Amino acid sequence: MFLNIVFIIFLLFSYPISASVCEQNKSVDITSDILTCKQKISKLKPHSTASFEAKLELAVLYRQAGDLALANSELEQLLSQSLSISQQYHVTRQLGINAYRQRGYIQSLTYFHKTQKLATQLKNLSYEGQTSNDLANIYQALGDLDTALTLFLNSYDIAKQLNDLKRQAVTLNNLGNISRDINQLDDAIVSFRQAHLLHTQLGNQTKANHTLISLAEVFFKKLQFDKAINLINTTLTQLNNSGAHTQASRAYLLLAEIALAQNKLNEAQKWLATQKRTRSLIQNDKVDQRALLIEAKLKQLEGNDTEAQVLLKQGLAKNHNQNSQLTELFYIALAQSQQQSKQYRDALSTLEDYNTMLRQNRADTANLYQLRLKQADILPNKPQHNYLTLYNILAVFSAFIVGVLLSYKYLAQTSKPLNTVNNAAPNEAIDTEQDTRQLIVEVMTLSLSIWEQTSSKTRIELAEESKMWKVNIDDGRLRVRTLERYLAIKTLPKKPRWHNIIKTAHYVINHCNEEHEDIHKLKQQIQKLEILAKASPHYLT
Repeated sequence: MFLNIVFIIFLLFSYPISASVCEQNKSVDITSDILTCKQKISKLKPHSTASFEAKLELAVLYRQAGDLALANSELEQLLSQSLSISQQYHVTRQLGINAYRQRGYIQSLTYFHKTQKLATQLKNLSYEGQTSNDLANIYQALGDLDTALTLFLNSYDIAKQLNDLKRQAVTLNNLGNISRDINQLDDAIVSFRQAHLLHTQLGNQTKANHTLISLAEVFFKKLQFDKAINLINTTLTQLNNSGAHTQASRAYLLLAEIALAQNKLNEAQKWLATQKRTRSLIQNDKVDQRALLIEAKLKQLEGNDTEAQVLLKQGLAKNHNQNSQLTELFYIALAQSQQQSKQYRDALSTLEDYNTMLRQNRADTANLYQLRLKQADILPNKPQHNYLTLYNILAVFSAFIVGVLLSYKYLAQTSKPLNTVNNAAPNEAIDTEQDTRQLIVEVMTLSLSIWEQTSSKTRIELAEESKMWKVNIDDGRLRVRTLERYLAIKTLPKKPRWHNIIKTAHYVINHCNEEHEDIHKLKQQIQKLEILAKASPHYLT
């Protein structure tokens, strides 16, 4: 669900950077805050701690005003100064946030991995938890839900160690979102209920109500419409009385969606009209894209494809550069509407645009895989050619030629990973222990990548089906801690489980698409690893 995207972004970056130096006045236009802050900075001693904090606040104000170029300029100037590690952490994190806002997810990951290292240097557990939360949200935006889930759980564990109830509540809400998106709906219910309890204990009724609506979304997804409606009704009066129009708007939109699912078109129209009135009370001139999509679906069900297509094209005009699931829904709905009205050429043109967007999305996934190898400390031994093989993408749709259904479906193939071991023959020796450990990590990372791409299954399912790795249950959630230790050199055990590694790789080869471009490379790497394993004194352990 995407009704809560604004709130997720708020939760992602809601932790304060420091006490306010600029004395912001939230009741006036943000331009006034910017001018006040600049005046304050002009009176402060250059390169002082107060000056640093004020300039950091100014960069945040620029971002809030929508001027990311000025925000980044201010931050880059700060980085050019001699900063403490803590100051570097805050500046780099704000750069990561700005990159996220511009949907530069790979660049944002680079910044947040830097903050992760800085937090480790500082031995600041709070910063480490904050960075895990930041990274998790980026991986979630990139569609790598397994990694996001692991990072959120790490952030939650740290919050529990620090007895930070606020962060526990926020992270539980994020865990609920992830569980919902991967259809682990019972886990999502547990997470949202725990988050609601904590928000209530902390006296934050706004976030408590938000969590109840998230819980209602899960019940909607489980087709338990009555439970969803009852939850929404328990919050609506309080939301309206407290002036929480954004959350009330979200609740009305969910009621409209439930009505559409029950084919109650008049009721759906009523809730949409109520949502629009509530939305008008918010000082925000942006169009609610989710509401636009639901209204278009209503028009389609009413048989008014012309108006539906106008709305869908309006949504795509705003989202065409965004590789998001919401954008995909706009493309799918538009193609379906064009097919229903027998506009076959237009429908095929829409599919071509959709295909282009998905190709870019998969290119981003390829870049993410390269970044993961780098973060696992796997570097090339010599310059490599990086060939990017894009997915052959087809989208599943209805019939476009009279009486014939044309289905589109896409198969994913990302770019070849970095060739981390010299292209030696299988019998060629690898001399150092570091090379061996590097090879182990690449075999496991490559195996997992092929598994996820060709089977559309997670690392948890790989562990369960291969029977090579233990699946743990932490706070009611499934985790594969041992397997994950083999995905980075710094966490790799000193005495690796050779049998588990090799058998996992063979399992992937035997159960995945043999035409995947990296299968041959994986086979070569396994041969090298088997030679090394037999020479190891720990081979039988």
